[in-house]
Amino acid sequence: MNTLIITGERSAENYASLLIDELNKLGSFTFYSICSDILDKKTTKIGDYRDISIIGAKEALGILKKALNLLSKVKNTIKKEGIGLVILLDFPEFNLNIARFAKKIGARVVYYITPQVWAWRRYRIKKLNRYTDLTIPILPFEKTFFRCKGLANAKFLGHPIVDILHNKVGIHKKENIILLMPGSRKSEIEFNYRPMFEAAKTIHDRYGQFEFVWIFPKHLDPDLAKRLKKGYEFIHIENEPHIFMDKAYYGILKSGTTTLEASLFGLPMTVIYRLSKLSYRLGRVLIRNINYISLPNLILNRGVVKELIEDEATANNIVEDFERIHSNPQLKNSMSEELKGLWQILGQYPITPRIAQQIAQLL
Repeated sequence: MNTLIITGERSAENYASLLIDELNKLGSFTFYSICSDILDKKTTKIGDYRDISIIGAKEALGILKKALNLLSKVKNTIKKEGIGLVILLDFPEFNLNIARFAKKIGARVVYYITPQVWAWRRYRIKKLNRYTDLTIPILPFEKTFFRCKGLANAKFLGHPIVDILHNKVGIHKKENIILLMPGSRKSEIEFNYRPMFEAAKTIHDRYGQFEFVWIFPKHLDPDLAKRLKKGYEFIHIENEPHIFMDKAYYGILKSGTTTLEASLFGLPMTVIYRLSKLSYRLGRVLIRNINYISLPNLILNRGVVKELIEDEATANNIVEDFERIHSNPQLKNSMSEELKGLWQILGQYPITPRIAQQIAQLL
């Protein structure tokens, strides 16, 4: 079956790669995709989400023309190639438009990694009901939320991060490494790197025993790293996050999937999140009824890790939280154990084969 799979960022693309492998065990599929470099050898690539993937309302205006052109290209591909199955991962601004189009012409539509409608834009639940045949949320609390909101085709089968990390934890000896992860997109990094690096500088000056590692994404231009690292020569650049999540003593991480990954390694951390002032103010208006933004806190429904958002995301506040954790081994160990407890909540390995089987049953 000719199948289109659309991803909008790297963690979703990694989950899509696992799913493609499992679907190929169950039937004959020809895959087309919107992807970066992870799926390009497994699919026929029709566009790159990096051309239109940004953070913030103001920033979105700059890529509007590219997004509309890509949207048109995807719709033409669906018609021209006779796409019978569309699998959409996150990326709601783009993917809900495709879901409506694909459903209208008779394709089966699966929404895997559903939009965060529990935080904002709850009206999108009606669109999921109308334009999808199967929705697959990956956060445990979403199962109850969707059931209460009447989304009958939602099935929680576990989080695919379990499949990615199940054999990577506890391999390396812990070292005096402080892990810095300001983001995977250029815009994210530029918003979040400075308070992280300034905090790292203060900790470096006060405590001589720590090594500082910045995980810089392989897909970004190395010149960006060189430019931002000026004045912070003590920071080492690496690009294998899971190795250093396993080794690290502590992490300073931008809110996102990386916080959940680091949690499964039991890494004590401080979470920050900054974006443009316009986007932040808009988000404050739109996002309602949630107490946390980081995935470990959201899933555990308590403030296990400190969240420093926008104006609170300062070097001084990061250093203060580091010293709170560093000075109290009992607190540090307790945080680590609570975070490791997420393994029991996210589902039993393997997750992706169960997801693939549910999708195959639609055909």
